[in-house]
Amino acid sequence: METIVGLFTGAAGGAGAAATTAATTAGAVGTAAAGGISFATILQGGLGLLSAVSAIRAGNEQAEAYKAQANDAAREQPLETLQGIARRGSIKKEYMQAVGEQDVAYAASGTDLSFGTPAVARSEAFREGDLALETDNGTQMTRQARLLEREANYRKMARKARQAGVVDAISTIGGTALNIYNSWGSNGKPQG
Repeated sequence: METIVGLFTGAAGGAGAAATTAATTAGAVGTAAAGGISFATILQGGLGLLSAVSAIRAGNEQAEAYKAQANDAAREQPLETLQGIARRGSIKKEYMQAVGEQDVAYAASGTDLSFGTPAVARSEAFREGDLALETDNGTQMTRQARLLEREANYRKMARKARQAGVVDAISTIGGTALNIYNSWGSNGKPQG
């Protein structure tokens, strides 16, 4: 099986490596033929091995893609905190400006700002501002929880993709081995 893998690697690696691999393969095929193993059996085993390696590689690549998405979700969490702080700062500025405008309007009309309608209006503005701040804080916490959950899900999917690649490889090798065994029959000699 190593000679078949070497054959494909040698073809990609250059003419010198390919010539060495071809000589090794020819020697292995000659030895295998003398022992009753056909070239088709060797080729079948080699291709089964390459399929298994390919399955593991595909699982690892899928896992890396999921890991990258998990890392993105993790990096978005502090950004959401900063955006929440900025939003709450803007809300505070808006309601303080609204309270100031109300005070100016009441003062311009000659109304005492310490009691009555101006005091009620001011406390109502602060209550609405506090409500807006709490709502935004809850929104931020929900967004961060979703990002944390998304990160965890992507990491879980990455582990499962890696495991699926290994299981697929084992299945491929087992299927290839079973096919080779079946081609030899119960008497230990090649059929056909």
